[in-house]
Amino acid sequence: MQDRWYGDNRDLVKWGTSLELARRYEARQILQVLYYRPNDWNRTERRYEWERIEIDGQKVEIAPEVIRHFRDVNLIRNLKSPVPIGVFKENFGDRGRYLDAIKAAIRSRSDYPGIVFLDPDTGLEPPSGTHGPAHVLGHEVKEIWRTLIPGDVLVFYQHETNRRGEDFIGPKLGEFVKAIGIQSAKLAHAPKIARDVAFFYAQKE
Repeated sequence: MQDRWYGDNRDLVKWGTSLELARRYEARQILQVLYYRPNDWNRTERRYEWERIEIDGQKVEIAPEVIRHFRDVNLIRNLKSPVPIGVFKENFGDRGRYLDAIKAAIRSRSDYPGIVFLDPDTGLEPPSGTHGPAHVLGHEVKEIWRTLIPGDVLVFYQHETNRRGEDFIGPKLGEFVKAIGIQSAKLAHAPKIARDVAFFYAQKE
């Protein structure tokens, strides 16, 4: 996840879903795994156009204090939630070391069972196997699932995978189920708020 995506309509659905699942499954903690890739808002070279506003014909940069307030992924810790929210925010780099760090964070939780929420930019790797830093690989999801204890709930963020209006949820839900090796998983979404995202979840037995 990148800072620039934080605080949009998807986050309303994301955290509305997470807190409702925490209530339903009596989770004692939520651990959000960010797959974090920071945006360097302070770089000195020319900013992208989406980082600028235009006032009276002049393009200006958004004040850094505004960026920090609305695009700081750590702010979710301040949410007045009935359960504590932890954020795994190590910079996403080497996949093997990152996966080991996720599993260590899951094992070191102070209270459980809980929700482990995987929050990449896009979601599962495509069936073609062509993937990038915005994806989580199937075997990684499987390893994380194996690390959970009975009663834990795995929640997975999936972004729309096509722009042609075709169903992306059914195929991706099937891939999620196959990756973690279970019979079925459940779906949460809010198409009237953010039609391009879905959340897959399953409880470890």
